[in-house]
Amino acid sequence: MEQNYSQPGKGYTKIDNNVLRELYRSPLNGTQIRLILVISRMTRGFHKESRAFSYGWIAKEANLDKRNVRRAISLLVQAKVIIKNKTGRKNMLGINQVQTSWELWKTHGSNRVKIPLHRG
Repeated sequence: MEQNYSQPGKGYTKIDNNVLRELYRSPLNGTQIRLILVISRMTRGFHKESRAFSYGWIAKEANLDKRNVRRAISLLVQAKVIIKNKTGRKNMLGINQVQTSWELWKTHGSNRVKIPLHRG
């Protein structure tokens, strides 16, 4: 049985190592990670910083419910992981490549306890 392995240089998405490290260390849930991967593939994978997306298309591509996509993207924008610009009815989305500006953890009170950003 012959295995089909992708050849280097034939269709891949380049993700900065620091961004990738921040992702796997983050408190993000599976839905949020899937959205980041879809947006990364469709932007950075095509050498673009951002592009227009519909929530319906993202939901179909990631096999998710459109309402969950809308909610998760809203949280990711709030956390500064995704950059969103609205142009008319179009949502221009891209991944914030400056992971040091991501706000995945919020501090609570004087004892600075880390609380994950996502609900759930």
